[in-house]
Amino acid sequence: MFVLLILTSLLVPTSSNSIKGLNLTISINYGEPFLFEISSLENQTQKIGYIQDLINELQLRMGFEYNYVLVPDGNYGAPIGNDTWNGLIGEVYHGRVDMAAADITINAIRSEVVDFTVPFMQIDYAMIFKKQTVKFDIAAYLMPFSREVWLTVLGSLFLVSFTLYIFGLLGKTSNNQLENIGSCFYFSFACFLAQGPETYPKSFPARIATVSWWFLSLAVLTIYTSSLTSMLTVNRVTLPLKKIEDLLDYPDFHYAIVPGQAGELTFKNSTYEPFQRMYENMKSRNTGFYESPEGFNRVRTRNDFVFILESPYLEYELTFAPCDLEVITSTASPKTGVGFGFAFPKGSSLTELFSTNILELIEDGTIATIHRRWFAIRSQCSDKKKLAANVEAIVFKDIQGVFFIFGSGIGVAFIIFFVASVFKVAKTKYNMWNSETE
Repeated sequence: MFVLLILTSLLVPTSSNSIKGLNLTISINYGEPFLFEISSLENQTQKIGYIQDLINELQLRMGFEYNYVLVPDGNYGAPIGNDTWNGLIGEVYHGRVDMAAADITINAIRSEVVDFTVPFMQIDYAMIFKKQTVKFDIAAYLMPFSREVWLTVLGSLFLVSFTLYIFGLLGKTSNNQLENIGSCFYFSFACFLAQGPETYPKSFPARIATVSWWFLSLAVLTIYTSSLTSMLTVNRVTLPLKKIEDLLDYPDFHYAIVPGQAGELTFKNSTYEPFQRMYENMKSRNTGFYESPEGFNRVRTRNDFVFILESPYLEYELTFAPCDLEVITSTASPKTGVGFGFAFPKGSSLTELFSTNILELIEDGTIATIHRRWFAIRSQCSDKKKLAANVEAIVFKDIQGVFFIFGSGIGVAFIIFFVASVFKVAKTKYNMWNSETE
């Protein structure tokens, strides 16, 4: 009886350490930041990533050994025929490995053929797109006001100049140098640019007109300066997208998902009518399906393309410079994926053991630390950088029109100076010629 009790205690698992010494064959798939390889200075490869850190923590607690087997086709798992699956799910389902450890989305159709642990990461589907910006042309300095406002300002400038000229011409009080239209226009224009002209009107009516013009000039200049600064520095365009389904209302936007993965299964098998329409739309185009690298490249190079994927992948993509991407995770449908989990064969006792230890890692904050390590600390887009990105420095192309006007004015001034000089020299020679002939 004593021997029987000892054998029973050895055979029946009593704790999470019951698989100590067990060598597990684990199917994996490469993809940052979950699992990928790096080379050391000695040209030795090393596996790192979120999954590797999680496996290391589980190994410390449970005591198992393991060896990795890379999934041959690079897929996560989808049905490809009668009772046949590809990818990581296929490796587990067909008994070629003991488990699959990767960022595998838990869904109903996969749960029919394999068992999943509790999710080690909660997910949802989201969309990523490039931040929209205003494109400035050579006349960007005119943006604060509409054409009607600029014409009104120009008309007011001529009106006050003509008014001062009339007052100076007909007034009894001397108006110094403001008796000609050129002097009046120069005076009005100098006041409009907040500059102090050399002379000022002395008649009472002219002073009233001048004060009115000063008031208008001050208001216009203040509004112009503040509006132009706002437009050039905070030059983001707010897209009318609040949730994924909004893409149906904007045919100018193209969207895509990764083919053969959980995202396609979600849209393909969904009974949610907007998702069904979106899937049919993607099937009807040759730009509805892209692998992740190609999809992200397309997002960064186009302003009218949206990539739909599990939220952790998009969250990770946001960590890369130039920090020009935005993500929207809101959807009117229920959560489209409960999370990422490890897959085991149906009925495997390892499922419950791994689930228990994953829950412990969640509760003691270990998984939160792993998540922060791969999604926050390594980020190239810190909160300070994101904040600074919303207020960009003004570059030359944004205000090149101002310099164009300045350069044109200098050029015209030189032309007038050259013509006047030539005319003066010609007049001098003409006078000398007349003197000699007399």
